[in-house]
Amino acid sequence: MFKLQSARVEIMINPLGAEIQQLKHATHGNVLWQKNDQIWNRFAPILFPIVGRLMNDQYTLNDQSYTMRQHGFARDQVFQVIEHSEDSITLRLTDNEQTLAQYPFRFELLVKYTLYQDKLEIEHRVTNLDTAELFYSLGGHPGFHIEGKLSAYYLDFGADYSLKQHLITGNYYNGKTKEIQLTRKFELSDDLFTSDAIVIKQPPFQSIGFGKIHGPKILSLHCDTWTAVGLWTKPGAPFFCIEPWWGWADALDSSGNINEKEGIMSLASRRHSTHKYCIEFRE
Repeated sequence: MFKLQSARVEIMINPLGAEIQQLKHATHGNVLWQKNDQIWNRFAPILFPIVGRLMNDQYTLNDQSYTMRQHGFARDQVFQVIEHSEDSITLRLTDNEQTLAQYPFRFELLVKYTLYQDKLEIEHRVTNLDTAELFYSLGGHPGFHIEGKLSAYYLDFGADYSLKQHLITGNYYNGKTKEIQLTRKFELSDDLFTSDAIVIKQPPFQSIGFGKIHGPKILSLHCDTWTAVGLWTKPGAPFFCIEPWWGWADALDSSGNINEKEGIMSLASRRHSTHKYCIEFRE
């Protein structure tokens, strides 16, 4: 475990998955939930090279079929620490025998955490080390601790929005949507998540606040470039996830060809792309 520290914040990061496992603030305490394998066996996994689930956990590339589990393999790989200071750490993952069996690309994924007083910036840099075009998705999945019932908490979207929520059947998008009203004080409840996550594609907002209805705003998650955001919990569980995504799961009618996958990104040989978001504590 590696530590980052400022005057009021302490962060612990595990090279396994390059995953944050503690995000502790002087006022709010540790805002990350403490993992319980019987409920959810992650803290804040990195989703790469897919977000969500592939149809039948498979995809095709150049007429060859590959199998990959939900959210990809990065969360289960040990990253190399290539830089570490009091307020920053950079971790590196490259292709290996395990990744090539399910994802036939040579790549580099750098994950950099930088602490600026009360703000943590998380930056992901994907580089295509292959000679062929590389296809990928990427996402964050931090789980924030809640005390008592979810109905004691709210989200702040900065303004009022009437948007389309993309509906899910068995981990896959079914092509249906429904209107959802997002507000500056969007009150949470378990009933909102009985089917699955709330997913908004191409969100018009760049920030989501999280706090207690009868208490302080705890934090805000900012992202300028996400192509989707997922809001998720398991009803009755002591966590809530705000997930910045660049890509999303398959639809029920997906072709299975990774280069045709909705929301997929691509990189030409020797090119790179950067995706970042930040978590900022609020008083």
